[in-house]
Amino acid sequence: MASLKILGVTISNKLSVGEHVQQTVSQCAQSFHALRILRNHGMEVNALQLVFKSVLLGKMTYAVSVWWGYTTAADKQHLEA
Repeated sequence: MASLKILGVTISNKLSVGEHVQQTVSQCAQSFHALRILRNHGMEVNALQLVFKSVLLGKMTYAVSVWWGYTTAADKQHLEA
């Protein structure tokens, strides 16, 4: 599949953002794993919430107003899972 990454958002030649959604979900899963490790090592809840808000929330919502309209029903289902 031919795709182009513009300002961090991957768009395919068919104007699909499925690849972007998959990359974002994968990156967020890795970050959630890191948060679990930090929690297991005793990091305070307030600090964990700060990391979540600054890292994960930013990844999940970056340019969402641009790419959300190009998501397919399958992409949206993948995000909700």
